[in-house]
Amino acid sequence: MKSKKISSDPITTEVVRGLLDTAAEEVQQVLYKVSHSPLITDGRDSTSALFDAEGRTIAQATAVPCHLGCLHDLGRLFAKEFSEVAEDGDIYIHNDPYYGGTHLPDLAIVSPVIVKKRLVGYVATMSHHADIGGFAPGSVNFAATDLHAEGLILSMSTLIKAGIPNQSLFDTILANSRVPKALKGDLGGQIAACLTGVKRYKEIIKKVGYEQVQNCVETLLDYSEKLTRDEIRKIPNGKYYFEDFLDDDSLGRNSHPVKICVTLRVKSTNLEFDFDGSDDQVDIAINNVPSCPNSVIYYLVRTLTGDRVPNNEGSFRPITIKLPKGSIVNCNFPAPVAVRGITLKRVEDVVCGVMAKALPKRMTAAHSGQYTMINFVGKDLDGNRIQGHMGGPYAGGHGARSNKDGIDVTEHGATNGSPIPIEVSESKLPILFKKSKLWTDSGGAGTWRGGLGYNSEVQWIGGDCYGSFRRDRMKFKPWGIEGGLSSPLCKTSVVKKNKTYSLPGKIDFPLSNGDLIQIHTTGSGGFGDPAKRNPNHVLEDFLNKKISNKAAKNIYKVAIKNNKIDKKETLKLRK
Repeated sequence: MKSKKISSDPITTEVVRGLLDTAAEEVQQVLYKVSHSPLITDGRDSTSALFDAEGRTIAQATAVPCHLGCLHDLGRLFAKEFSEVAEDGDIYIHNDPYYGGTHLPDLAIVSPVIVKKRLVGYVATMSHHADIGGFAPGSVNFAATDLHAEGLILSMSTLIKAGIPNQSLFDTILANSRVPKALKGDLGGQIAACLTGVKRYKEIIKKVGYEQVQNCVETLLDYSEKLTRDEIRKIPNGKYYFEDFLDDDSLGRNSHPVKICVTLRVKSTNLEFDFDGSDDQVDIAINNVPSCPNSVIYYLVRTLTGDRVPNNEGSFRPITIKLPKGSIVNCNFPAPVAVRGITLKRVEDVVCGVMAKALPKRMTAAHSGQYTMINFVGKDLDGNRIQGHMGGPYAGGHGARSNKDGIDVTEHGATNGSPIPIEVSESKLPILFKKSKLWTDSGGAGTWRGGLGYNSEVQWIGGDCYGSFRRDRMKFKPWGIEGGLSSPLCKTSVVKKNKTYSLPGKIDFPLSNGDLIQIHTTGSGGFGDPAKRNPNHVLEDFLNKKISNKAAKNIYKVAIKNNKIDKKETLKLRK
């Protein structure tokens, strides 16, 4: 006899949505509060989600958008692997990029939710860990030649069974890390977060009832799909194309660019993103596995609907993604993937660019398209071993919009992280920030100006070490749209005893006490014709040192004299 279906009325459905979202957000906050490493506590490179028993994403915290795709895929993989053997108190661990993961430092910790001996779902967390082994400190280095060189691979392993730790696995994981204390603390943070989520998930089931929650979840998934299709329906049917480039396919100064391209096909309420024509995978560790481009696409389509849509996977149903096998966006095992973020950033640019072809008023110009990551490995002046990221600002500008300037120096878009405060970095590493300020003229000119980048000078005051520099946009500028201009190229240099060395974007460079690192990080593209920008906005930018007088006159066609607009000269310039 069939059980009577419990209706999911709108009020109850909205209550369940709030309960699920709140539980996911609480899990996320526990990650931030309990973890040990600045990468998580300050940088916030972590995320969390709730799955149902089938592994479908039913709620996700507002955290790192580029984890959307990997958690979406991992949910089903965990359900496939553990649904028959899951017990209350289990904790599973996984980081295999070629089986739903991203790169090895991103450890997924997942716990099943068991209510009255019934598996009702899972709670998942993912955090970036400071070191998971491999040939290079930090486990993120361009020079890795295959996945095995990048660190310890953990594929669908059981870390805790029915509340009893698998101590030998714990010990093995910690033994492979150069920073076992931090790794242990961060794993503990993830476990605590998962257990918090399990507790809240059980409370929701007890309060509302399993069948009622299931019906509400189905309604919410369908609702997300409907609202997404409603937005897609506004896009003109057709085929759109966009391409952009990464700076380097290898290390050194004689590298070649890597093309990433996408064709967007819009038909009724369906979107197809086809990356055919993108370059092949490369030898350095910038390759992507499918979870990376998938997550970027899910995020950018998700921006069409805003906060009114539940944070679940219903929004992804109208989307088809085609990733050519063996390409830079879908590499073959065991290609190295440690520095996947560089390529993920460019994938975001091309997806944003192709959607801007279809919806120019809804999308931004290019963001800065790179992050400035410098990992130090060496010794302090007392000979103690040191390893850590530089911290401080690391992202450039947010792309200009159709009705608003871009945002200055912000981590934005698919990565949505937070910079590690300068004070924290200086307390943990022998570095001294001598300068960090907005870079004048680094925002792409336009009717709406791109967000500015920055210029920093950081002195190394420790012993001998090397800095592993991970940068891009040193050959290809962030583009503008609708007549907006691009922003300038990034630059890196190191001053050693009054001699300046200009560095490529990707290099391990030796540093000694007193060396000065000079960083110029680009802003973002502009939107619309610069000569149509409100002259008062141009003057304000000049007074705030965001643009130079030269740019005001030659690009924006606004004459400024004695800190005021010369209206007569401006009129001549704008003719």
